[in-house]
Amino acid sequence: MEEKDKFLQDIIDKTAESLEFRAEFRANPKNIIEEKLRFRLPENMEIVVLEDSPDKIHIVLPSPPREELSEIELEAVSGGICWQDDCTASNGGGGTGGLSGLIN
Repeated sequence: MEEKDKFLQDIIDKTAESLEFRAEFRANPKNIIEEKLRFRLPENMEIVVLEDSPDKIHIVLPSPPREELSEIELEAVSGGICWQDDCTASNGGGGTGGLSGLIN
């Protein structure tokens, strides 16, 4: 599982464990993700949370291919975002302190 996928799965798991967190995440997903990442997402980035139900399933299609990197991708490759548990500068990570303990 990729680091980003694990990060998002940890949030999804927490929404299943805590109705309070679930409601907060549905209301303010961008704020919660920024808090967990310790990184400010671009102002124009929108995060949409959808919830499946017995009579509705959501299918998310990937973005069409493009040649230029987004601001988030540029930050990731320049060491500004770390999806790993240990991102200290000493191990070559982005130095953001990692995500350890942020979801819990």
